[in-house]
Amino acid sequence: MPVSKTELLNRIDIALSGATKPADIASLLDARSTIESTCYSVPDLASLPSAADNTGRMIWVAGICDYRVSNGEVWGRKFNSTLEYASTIWSWGCGSCGKLGNNDVLDKSSPVSIVGGFTDWCQVSVGNTTTLAIKSSGALFAWGENSLGQIGDNTTISKSSPVSVVGGFTDWCQVSAGSAHNVALRTNGTAWAWGFNNSGRLGDNTTINKSSPVSVVGGFTDWCKVSAGFSHSLGIRTNGTLWGWGYNGSGRIGNNSTVAVSSPVSVVGGFTDWTQASGGTSHTVALRSNGTVWTWGSNAVGELGDNTVVAKSSPVSVVGGFTDWCQVSAGNSHNAGVRTNGTIWAWGFNTSGRLGDGSSVTKSSPVSVVGGFTDWCQVSTAPDHTLAVRTNGTIWAWGSNICGKLGINSAADRSSPVSVVGGFADWSQVSGGGYHSAAIRKTPIGF
Repeated sequence: MPVSKTELLNRIDIALSGATKPADIASLLDARSTIESTCYSVPDLASLPSAADNTGRMIWVAGICDYRVSNGEVWGRKFNSTLEYASTIWSWGCGSCGKLGNNDVLDKSSPVSIVGGFTDWCQVSVGNTTTLAIKSSGALFAWGENSLGQIGDNTTISKSSPVSVVGGFTDWCQVSAGSAHNVALRTNGTAWAWGFNNSGRLGDNTTINKSSPVSVVGGFTDWCKVSAGFSHSLGIRTNGTLWGWGYNGSGRIGNNSTVAVSSPVSVVGGFTDWTQASGGTSHTVALRSNGTVWTWGSNAVGELGDNTVVAKSSPVSVVGGFTDWCQVSAGNSHNAGVRTNGTIWAWGFNTSGRLGDGSSVTKSSPVSVVGGFTDWCQVSTAPDHTLAVRTNGTIWAWGSNICGKLGINSAADRSSPVSVVGGFADWSQVSGGGYHSAAIRKTPIGF
C-alpha cells in the first residue's frame, strides 16, 4: 500500500531516534531532506505542473507519491514504506591520473558519471588529485593519483576507476581526503590514515608513507569526525574534544605551538563542545555546539576571519557575532560556512572570486555570498573554488574554473554562484578538490 508524505517523514523520524551509526544518520537525514525539499504536493492529477518545469521531480498527488513528471510524460509508481534510492557519483574538472573515475584521463567541464555501476554511495570526499567514497555497505573505494599510496590499495599506481581500499573493513562511516593523504573513521570509533606522511600527518607516530590504512595512535575508540587538511589532520571525539596532528606551521594544529607532531594532541582552549572541524592548506576552521565558529593557523590573507592578518596558534572566534553557524569548510586560504537561516558566508583570499561575493577583493571577516538564496544546506571549499548544495537539490559553484572544475560547461572563473549544468535536482552532497569536483545524486528509483 502507498503511504503519505507525512507518514514517510514520521517513519524517518522514528528511525532517526534509534539510529546510532553516523552513516545511518546521514542517510536518513538525506532521505528526509529529499522528501521535504525536492518533492511537493498537488491535490489531483489535473493540477500536475508542466513537465518542462519539473523534469525528474517527484510529485505527491493527493498526499500519495504516485506520479513523477519526466520528459513530458507522467509515470506512476506506488511508494511503500521502504525508501529506495539510486545513489550515484558524478565528477568534473581535471581528468589526469584518472581522478574523475570514468576510466578516462580527459578533462570534463560538466558532470560525468563514474564507472562501476554502483548505486549505493553514501559519502564522497575529493582531495588534491584523488577521490574517495563510501558505499552503504561500509566499503571504501578510491581512485585518481596514487604516487604516494593515497588510494590505499597497497600500490603506488594511479587508478581511473574505483578500487577498494585494502584491509577488508566494511564498517567505514566517514572519510576525508587531504592533499596526498587521507583520514577515515570506522563505526568502532577508530581513526585510520594512509598516504603521504611527511611531518607525521598520518598520526601513527612515524613519518613513513603508507599505501594502506594504519590506525591513528592513542588508543581512542570514540572518534566521531575526522578531517584531512593539506598537511595536517584533525579529529573530534565523542566527548567533544578536538585533536590534531601533522605539520604545524603557523600553529594550524591549535596547540599553542608550531612544532609538528606525529600523534594526536588536544587543541587548546578547554572546549568540550566541538561538533565539526575542517583542515585547510595552512589553517583550521571549526564549529562549536553553541553555533560559533573558531579558527587558527596562517592568517596572511585574513583566512581566520578575525579582522586581522596575524597568525594564531590557538582558537580565535570569527568576527560577526553570529551564533547560528551549522556547517563550515576550509579551503586553501579561504573559508565558507552555512548559517541556520540558509545563507552562506565566506572570508579570506578572494582571487578568482572564490568567496562568491561578486568581487575578487580579499576579506578578513565574513561576507555574504551573493544571489539572495536562503536555502543553502551544504558547502565545500576547495583550494581556489567553492561548491554548495541548495535544498532544491541543485549544485552551484564559483571561483577558479581551471580544467572546468566548476562544472558549468565553460572555463571562465566566476565570482558569484552559477548552477552546475545537467539539469539535475537530486544532488545530496558535493566535495571540491584541487583540480576537480565530485558529488552524489540521490535519485528515487522505480519511476
